[in-house]
Amino acid sequence: MQYRPDVDGLRAVAVLPVVLFHAGIPGFGGGFVGVDVFFVISGYLITGLIAEEIRQGRFSLAGFYERRIRRIVPALAVMLLACTVAASALLLPLDYEEFGRSVVAAALSFSNVFFWRQSGYFSDAAELKPLLHTWSLSVEEQFYIVLPLFLLTMAWLFRGRGAQRWTVAGVVALAAGSFALSVLGLERHPDAVFYLMPTRAWELLLGALLGLGAVPPSRRAWVHEAAGLAGLGLIGWAVFMFDRMTAFPGPNALVPCLGAALVIYAGTGAGAGGRLPLASRLLALRGPVFVGLVSYSLYLWHWPLLVFAHYTAFGPLEPATLAGVLALTAVVSVLSWRFVEKPFRTGPWLRGRRAFAHGAAALVLFLGFGGWTLASNGWAARFDPQVSRVEAMANSRNLDYVACKDRDPAHVLNGDLCTVGAADAAGEPWLIWGDSHAWAMLHLFDEAFRQAGARAIVASYDGCVPLFGVSRVHYQGPCRAIADSVDRLIEREGVRRVVMTAYWTGYYRDTLQVDGTVTGPGDRATTAQVLNRGLMRTVDRLSARGIDVYLTDPLPGARWNAPRALAAAVAWNRPIDPAYSLEDYQTMNRDFFQTVEALGGEIRGRLSLWTLLCGGGRCRTEDDGGLPLYFDTNHPARDTFGFAQGPVTAFIRGRIPLAEAPDASLEGGTIP
Repeated sequence: MQYRPDVDGLRAVAVLPVVLFHAGIPGFGGGFVGVDVFFVISGYLITGLIAEEIRQGRFSLAGFYERRIRRIVPALAVMLLACTVAASALLLPLDYEEFGRSVVAAALSFSNVFFWRQSGYFSDAAELKPLLHTWSLSVEEQFYIVLPLFLLTMAWLFRGRGAQRWTVAGVVALAAGSFALSVLGLERHPDAVFYLMPTRAWELLLGALLGLGAVPPSRRAWVHEAAGLAGLGLIGWAVFMFDRMTAFPGPNALVPCLGAALVIYAGTGAGAGGRLPLASRLLALRGPVFVGLVSYSLYLWHWPLLVFAHYTAFGPLEPATLAGVLALTAVVSVLSWRFVEKPFRTGPWLRGRRAFAHGAAALVLFLGFGGWTLASNGWAARFDPQVSRVEAMANSRNLDYVACKDRDPAHVLNGDLCTVGAADAAGEPWLIWGDSHAWAMLHLFDEAFRQAGARAIVASYDGCVPLFGVSRVHYQGPCRAIADSVDRLIEREGVRRVVMTAYWTGYYRDTLQVDGTVTGPGDRATTAQVLNRGLMRTVDRLSARGIDVYLTDPLPGARWNAPRALAAAVAWNRPIDPAYSLEDYQTMNRDFFQTVEALGGEIRGRLSLWTLLCGGGRCRTEDDGGLPLYFDTNHPARDTFGFAQGPVTAFIRGRIPLAEAPDASLEGGTIP
């Protein structure tokens, strides 16, 4: 294929938004779509090269994978080595052990599956995973295991003039199937759709169609002018108008992908008037082309540098620090391109069998490193033993009650739910209705109901607020359906007492919620109104049916992951305080508190553990032994939250007042 500088310029359009998005630069909320642009470019270039070599009868799988090794492995290996050095100095034992696993996944081109398996409601923030960005490399490498075999098979089955037509038809069919999987799976399995190759393949296949010449150049120059400008416009729209709340990939991924395809197509039109269209000329300028040339190294290095900076800062990076990280990223990326990428791709060092031998040696090295991190428990010997004790609280969870959470609507409707408390208690059961906090506190409720001689059924679903008529935007959980099923369950089971427990703070601050009065996806302002209306409506509906409503206030939680922050403070011998002040807590929950107070006597009982945790104006995150009270940022750790047993039991027995003041006493509750 003839070299196209405009395609290198398009790489710059892809990589810069990704870097700026990850750096948190305002205005680039959709910068993540740069990865999708990369997929289209890659599909176009690689498919075009393979198809041309097949037509000339000189394609070989060994030669193709040798080129892939020269292109991908050297810079990746150097980045992995540098990250292992930084991780050895910075990461706490559990994080270091997890990093070792991710190194193995990256070396095996399995990162996308690894991080998909690591994703979920309780997963660590992306900003703490140094090799998360390698998922896209794995998608490409898995795709290029299949693509050459497909093209060779089509060329063999349809020899002669029909091969091109049938190959294009096959690519179209595969792309359509992949896109359909992406669309259909987005709501229920968003993590799988995001990470896995089968649901991302259509993006590479879109580029492949261009590489196969499926859309011939137009004789009209204006067609290519319009295509180029429209393509840049679509990419720009996605970069500047999308954000983290945009459902993605699915149908929305069409915007940047079609944009990239149009830009590539526009550059094939030079023959129409002897002159490249404006978009292609702009992209072929020296600046964009140079950024495009270093784009692979820039993509490799920007993410781990940002992660390590965030990891040590425990909070947003100061502008000067962020500027320094970005400057370092630029310098390291250029050096990587000049002294690693370029020499190994074009030089004699990785030719023939040596490419495979050196690739295998790198693989063995990284596999060995990963195994050692597991065997050494994350090299825990680097730190004081207290670090491991504090970190271990990240696993202090209600594992005995895992089967009680995330029951789907059908199970809720049929009453196929866990029962806690006194199993042989007479009378109607209570209902514990909530989200992940209902599960995290279930051992406390279980004991409280035993002491009260009562039983309760449990309907909890992670991330779903226990309110009628409210839907969470872009969340796979069937929240509205769960609430509807709970409504019918209450009637059928004769439930007379309902405990509503949730991390209300998170819904008001970090989600978008809609009800029948909101059109469109909603926003932050309308979310508070929706939740306020939903809380009033739910309590009113239950009270009107003669049902006693018991409500738990949100726990204060921690500013950062409590086990990690407290362990880091010990490991690095520096103060790291993850606690909120009482004023912070009350400010974050102002809407919730105002709505609860407006409900007044309709609430039979209210559990306000914050009055115990936030004495003295600071909301505690650790006990007197320095162990965290939460296993992440807000879920109570089973082994250190025993102080709440007395208040929870009093709450169930109806002997606890509605707490309003931060110094209110809670029966039987003291933090050891």
